[in-house]
Amino acid sequence: MLVVGLIGPVSAQEAQLGQARAERERLGADLANLTEQLERVTVGIAEAETKRDQLEVEVGELQAAAVAAREILEEQAVRAYTHGDFGPVAQLLTAVAPGEAIERSRMLAGLSLRERESAERAAIARAALASRRADLDHTLAELREHERRAVGLHAQLEAAFARAKAVETELASRHSRQRQVSRAGQRGLYACPMAAPYSFRDTWGAPRSGGRRHRGVDMFAPYGSNVYAITNGTIVRTTNGGLGGVGLYLKGNDGNLYYYAHLARIARGYGPGRRVEAGELIAYNGSTGNARGGAPHVHMEIRPGGGGNINPYPYSAAACF
Repeated sequence: MLVVGLIGPVSAQEAQLGQARAERERLGADLANLTEQLERVTVGIAEAETKRDQLEVEVGELQAAAVAAREILEEQAVRAYTHGDFGPVAQLLTAVAPGEAIERSRMLAGLSLRERESAERAAIARAALASRRADLDHTLAELREHERRAVGLHAQLEAAFARAKAVETELASRHSRQRQVSRAGQRGLYACPMAAPYSFRDTWGAPRSGGRRHRGVDMFAPYGSNVYAITNGTIVRTTNGGLGGVGLYLKGNDGNLYYYAHLARIARGYGPGRRVEAGELIAYNGSTGNARGGAPHVHMEIRPGGGGNINPYPYSAAACF
């Protein structure tokens, strides 16, 4: 409480900027975490693809083993067909000598074992091939789906982070243009209506064509320069035609009506009913209306309470100088 008493309460502008900064930091942390997850998924896909390549080699070996086993079985089938399949007993009975019978018995026993091993190898090879391929395809499909979702979410977070960063930058820039003014009928938060470089002087009452008198202040700046809200308030009307060309009326919280004329265009989304803050971008400098062909500038008027015009130079000077 003592510290707050010494430095004063946090302003609404500082609180707003703090919230924008916190949002940008939160989104930045989310983006960093998701980037790390996406990197892990990418590594996982690379590892799975390496395993798939290794599996293809093993598959080739299994296929070769299956082919070899099948060839052995076919060879044995042909031999059995050619020589007649009389069974082990008949083979032994046809032996011409005891020693030959013993040899034939060993051969047949070996062939029987060989047949069983060949059949088993062929079955195992087919089962292993189907099972391992299915498992790997499932793993890769899951990883790629996770990657697809992560990439989409990453893009959304990047966009949100960019927007939050832009909001923070705009708020910091806007707040740097704001100042507290307390003089006569001008009390509150104000900002210079024009982006530097600009120039203007007090020409209130100066003669104009058709016997008119100047009822505002002309603020000169390069064509297309940013035009800002002079104070907090609400846009109540926009125009496009007549002497003022593209124009905008801002009803300030201070009770004054501010009129901007000769604008090149109004910023997107800044129509009637839009609440604005001092220093917020609302339009762009131009030379529309009867200023066409002349130096780009904003003609600004001030009407206290929406009534008759008063000299706006002191208001502009207090906000800009």
